[in-house]
Amino acid sequence: MKQRLILLLAIVFVVAYGCNEDDLVQLDPNRVVPESFFETEGQLESTVLSVYAPLRSGNLVGRLYWFLHDLSDDAHAGTSALFPVGQQVNNCQQTPTAGEIGGMWSTLYLMIHRANTAIEGIEGNTTVDESIKNSLLGEVRFLRGWAYNELATLYGGAPIYLQRVSNPESSLPRSPRSEVFAQAQADLQFAADNLPDSRDGDNLGRTTRGAAFGILARSFMQSNNLPAAKTAAMAVVNSNQYSLNENFFDSFTEENDFTGESLFEVVYAPIGDYNWNAGSGDGTNAKSVRAQEYGPAWRNVTPSSNIINAFENEINGDAFTDPRLAQTVIFEGDSYANGTETLSINANGPMVDYHGTEVFVNWYKYCVYYARNPGGYYTTTTNHVIQRYADILLLLAEIEARDGNLDAARGYVNQVRDRVGIPNIEDSRIPNGSQSEVIMAVMHEREVELASEQVRGRDLKRWHEAGLINMADFKSCFSEKDLLFPIPLQELITNPNINQEDQNVGYN
Repeated sequence: MKQRLILLLAIVFVVAYGCNEDDLVQLDPNRVVPESFFETEGQLESTVLSVYAPLRSGNLVGRLYWFLHDLSDDAHAGTSALFPVGQQVNNCQQTPTAGEIGGMWSTLYLMIHRANTAIEGIEGNTTVDESIKNSLLGEVRFLRGWAYNELATLYGGAPIYLQRVSNPESSLPRSPRSEVFAQAQADLQFAADNLPDSRDGDNLGRTTRGAAFGILARSFMQSNNLPAAKTAAMAVVNSNQYSLNENFFDSFTEENDFTGESLFEVVYAPIGDYNWNAGSGDGTNAKSVRAQEYGPAWRNVTPSSNIINAFENEINGDAFTDPRLAQTVIFEGDSYANGTETLSINANGPMVDYHGTEVFVNWYKYCVYYARNPGGYYTTTTNHVIQRYADILLLLAEIEARDGNLDAARGYVNQVRDRVGIPNIEDSRIPNGSQSEVIMAVMHEREVELASEQVRGRDLKRWHEAGLINMADFKSCFSEKDLLFPIPLQELITNPNINQEDQNVGYN
């Protein structure tokens, strides 16, 4: 299946080398794409696929997306090998000058500017069938909506560009965070109304109606609109397009791409290698470096005591040990590579407390231990799942719990628990009698089910903002400024409509 990416990359490269000086792949706000390009269906499709390419870049899902989300939570610990900005985020010390924080911001806007160029070209076309154009517009607006949702989640208020920018004077001021979420939600709703239910063949990996509803549900939860989130999440359930994988771990292996649990994933393929030009938006990150960054050789990020002690465990007096523990992390001395090797960790600390014992532990998800010893350098073809069906079920569980529908909430949690063969929440030691207890039980289930999937940090922050928790109880260095990253210094310098007075609280 990974060979399908070759076609996507080939189309992106046609765009890259077929538009002369004004090609879409090199698009920035100061460059204009000739309208004469948007004539055929193939040309329109090429512009759409160019919007996907930055997702694979090191500034987004290729690297910084997981670092900056994960290191904001209580489940990840940076080691001595972690790059300085990662350590700063992990310790709540990020600053506006951080290049990585600026890099994510700029690459999200690269997606947005490419999307706006594609939208104008598609809308202006008079030869392609309207149904095809609407589907392509849905695809582009999904990607733009995803980018705006990330901006609102991570940075708060941000400029909202809905048209192609042709000169520096077109820079816009910050819009309030609520308006950035609203734009993301409008884009995602349009996508849900116009995308197909499913993809097949060479189109696997391109977004669908279910993906749009899934990210829309996530966005509404982040803006604390529970009724709208429930409507979007139920649309995913009622589509009958998704189900939990029989095996929990199948979502994180090289062999299993586009499973029935996956709503949206970023595609990697067995061609080329990882492109270390972090800001590249040309789609040349053919492979992922996640297994190295979180794995045994580089060990830049390790599990914290919080996450390894969160799983139900016989060591802690539970009647069983949650099997997801061994499929999420791996301890020194554990066997791996189909039982042929034993894990030895002797570099890049730290040791962490595991129910009273100091241990070395690594992440297991995405790290290919299950099949092989990755050695000193191993890039993988494992697709990176942005959202899966378990997240939707647990969002519904949270909504029902917060609305007081406790049996319905338990039912959704139990679907997720049943998949891994552990007792229903009612038969566990996790308190789940009162409404507040069920809400906390759902939070626990999201913590262990979705560990190291760029969900925990956004959950903690939105729960804090909703008054459900005090995030300082989960991450000791937290203060109110840490709800958002700073607006990058580069934006303050280059955008004449944003200045220091517009900076997020705590970064002045």
